Amino acid sequence: MARVQMYSMEWCPYCAKAKALLGTKGIDYDEIDVTNDEAAAVEMIQRTGQQGVPQFFIDDRWIGGYDNLAYLNATGALDKLFGIESTVDLAKVWDVAVVGGGPAGLTAALYAARKNLSTVLIALDLGGQVGITHLVTNYPGLPVIEGPELVRMMFEQAYMYGLERMIGERVRNIRVDGRAKILELVSGKEVKARAVIIASGAQKRRLEIPGESEFAGRGVVYCSTCDGPFYKDKTIAIVGGGNSALEAAVEMSGIAKKVFVVSRNEWSGDQVLKDKAGSAREVKALVGYEPLEITGSEMVEQLVLRNLKTGKTRKLNVDGVFIEVGLSPNSDLALDLVSSNQRGELVVDEMGDTGVRGVFAAGDVTATKDKQIVIAAGEGAKAALAAFDYLITQR
Repeated sequence: MARVQMYSMEWCPYCAKAKALLGTKGIDYDEIDVTNDEAAAVEMIQRTGQQGVPQFFIDDRWIGGYDNLAYLNATGALDKLFGIESTVDLAKVWDVAVVGGGPAGLTAALYAARKNLSTVLIALDLGGQVGITHLVTNYPGLPVIEGPELVRMMFEQAYMYGLERMIGERVRNIRVDGRAKILELVSGKEVKARAVIIASGAQKRRLEIPGESEFAGRGVVYCSTCDGPFYKDKTIAIVGGGNSALEAAVEMSGIAKKVFVVSRNEWSGDQVLKDKAGSAREVKALVGYEPLEITGSEMVEQLVLRNLKTGKTRKLNVDGVFIEVGLSPNSDLALDLVSSNQRGELVVDEMGDTGVRGVFAAGDVTATKDKQIVIAAGEGAKAALAAFDYLITQR
C-alpha cells in the first residue's frame, strides 16, 4: 500500500479539505504539522521549494499541493494507486444528479433526497468557497462558525437521507440523450440521471500576468489563511479591493511587517472591513494601480505596477503577492448546453431552471447578483424543488 505524507497547519482550510478527501476514500496519511514547528517548516520548504501548505508526498515522491492531489483524484489516478474501486452503480439512472459540494449543492442534495428522489452528489471536494473560509459570521442561527465545520454539518445532514456520493470526481461535460442527462467525468466514468442540478460554484480568479504561475507557492498566494504565517515580519502586496482582499489585509496586518493593498479603484468591500483595514498601521492603500508582472529569482521579489492615471510603472519590493480579485464561475461543463452571460455565469429563472428540460442550476455558478452562503443554500433548495416538480410531471 502506498504511503501518504502531508505537511499541514492547524488553521489551513485546504488542509482540512485534503483530510476530508483522503478520509472519504479511507486513505491513511502521516501528518507533519508545521504550525509551531519551525524546523519542520524549513524541512518542507527544502523538500518542495514551496512556502505554502498542504504539501503531499506519496512513497517519498513529492506530488505538490492540494490542487495536485485533487487532480490525481479527479483523473482516477489516486484510486488506481490505492486500489480503490467505486461502489456507485454506474448503470443506474438516478432521479437527480447534483454537481458540486458547496452550500448550493449540499442543500439541493438534501432537499432532493428528502423528496425520496434517488440522488447522487458529484463533487471534486466538499465545501467550495465555504470550505476555505476561516470564520462565517452571517449564517442565520449560527453567530460564529468555522467554514469547514459548517460544511461538515451540511453534508452529514444531507447524508442522513440516503444520499449517494462521488467525492473527488470532476464533471467535464453534460449531454442530453432523450430524457436522460449523461454526465461525463474526467476519470472516464459516466453518470446518468433524469434531472441535473449544476451547483459547481466558483473559483478564485487569477491575474493572468507574467510571473504569476511561475511563482505560485514561491511568493504568489491564493489563501492568506493557509500561507500567511510564512510571511511573518515580511512585506507583502494584496491585489484586490473587495471583501476578500480587505479580509486578507486585516488578517495579515497582525503578521506581516508591511501590507500594500493594490486596487484599480477605491475599495468596494463592506464598511466594517474598510474601517479595520484602513486603521491598521501596517496597511497602505495603493489605489489606481494595476499589476503588470511578478518578478524574482527563486522567490518573489517585486510586483511591477502601472499607475492608471499617469501610465508610469512602479516596482514594489515585496516578499509575497496575495491575489484576491474575485471569483470566476466553474461553468465550463455546461457552456455548450445552457445559456450564460458574458462572465460565464449560467442564466436561470427564479426557480433555477436553465431552460433546458431537466437541467437546473444554483449558487455561485449562476448569474445571481449576490454571492452569499445563505443565498446559495436557498437557491439549492429551490432548484431541488423545481427538479422534483419536473420529475413528477414526466412520469
